[in-house]
Amino acid sequence: MSKRIIAVALIVSLFALPAAAHELTIKNTAGNSPKAGEPFALTVQSAHKFIVPEEVEILSRVKAGIIEDGKFIESELKGNDPELCIDFSVTPKDLSGSFIVVATKDGESWCVTNEGGKSGARKDLEAQGLKVLSANKYDKYAKAIFNTSKEDKNFAQVLGHPLELIPITNPADAKVGEYFDVKILLNGQPYTGPVWATYDGFVTEYENTYAYYTEAENGEAHVKITAPGWWGIRAAQSGLPGVEGDYDHLNLRAFVLFEVK
Repeated sequence: MSKRIIAVALIVSLFALPAAAHELTIKNTAGNSPKAGEPFALTVQSAHKFIVPEEVEILSRVKAGIIEDGKFIESELKGNDPELCIDFSVTPKDLSGSFIVVATKDGESWCVTNEGGKSGARKDLEAQGLKVLSANKYDKYAKAIFNTSKEDKNFAQVLGHPLELIPITNPADAKVGEYFDVKILLNGQPYTGPVWATYDGFVTEYENTYAYYTEAENGEAHVKITAPGWWGIRAAQSGLPGVEGDYDHLNLRAFVLFEVK
């Protein structure tokens, strides 16, 4: 392969990879309501379209569960190939306030090589004789807020994810036509950058299509709610330092999900 072809492929890969990564989300697909002390069924979904599942993530790389008393209680995951998602459940102890459900993915290294895209560390693929053009890792974080109420403050818990969206507006107060405010932290510091938002059913035909776009300034963003339903607000940070020999760049994706009634 000529140097020119390699250079062109590298440029393409740098632009294509961020758009190619699936987004990690959580959904109550059964439409059931949580009950204290009883399992509450949910799914982890991975897709380019909001809440339209496209693939089952590698179970060993995904964790999901509920936040109880400030601690993460991990759930058992089950791959659901026919529905292209991961099934799990949480059991809220009581429903005196809202509760947060979390899903995270520790991404594998994904490399663009002279033989196409391949998973694996840069050094391992190069040891196999491949030319690695770029190596990226995508870590993903999603949290969904359920059972919100006017007086509740649980929705604003900070969990400490490397990239995290924390509602300022109580989801119970969210109204169509008004702004929903979120705080966004990148490694604990105010995030400045792009923010996307959309709701279930806005677009099912096209990938990477959102209902709203804005930019966070000094860790805050303002999203105008345009319809009732299950909403997701998303932030992303690409190009963070990688690990030598493993991946060149770390890329973070995060969602906060809630219902607007």
